[in-house]
Amino acid sequence: MDGPHPSRTVPMSPQRILLLSYIVLGLLLALTLENLLGGLFSSVAFLGFLNHTLFGSENLSYATVLGWGLGLAAALWCWRDPRVKTPATEVVDELTRVSWPSLPETRAATWAVIVTTLVFAVILGAFDFGWSALTSVVYAR
Repeated sequence: MDGPHPSRTVPMSPQRILLLSYIVLGLLLALTLENLLGGLFSSVAFLGFLNHTLFGSENLSYATVLGWGLGLAAALWCWRDPRVKTPATEVVDELTRVSWPSLPETRAATWAVIVTTLVFAVILGAFDFGWSALTSVVYAR
């Protein structure tokens, strides 16, 4: 039987995690810039010509090309610039060393937060009801 056991997961390398993070952030930036530039081009009169479609395609406009180009360029710049890559690599390295809680521990902590929130909501509700009743008596006179 060659290869890893099917139930075991092989951890990703920090470089791969960092690369995937840059790709996802670049895509999110590209989508955001595409929408922002499209809105800007359609709302500013002298930039309206930039909102036209390219090559007869309904989905391809100058805003799309600029947004995706800038988003992917930003991701590539972050990947290649050591001033960004070095601290990000250190963060990923540190996160791989973190001892993450197990599923039962997470469930127990979640239930503790829910119960505590409900208890404090009841206490604050009681104070609010009492304060409302007190102010009604004071203002009624």
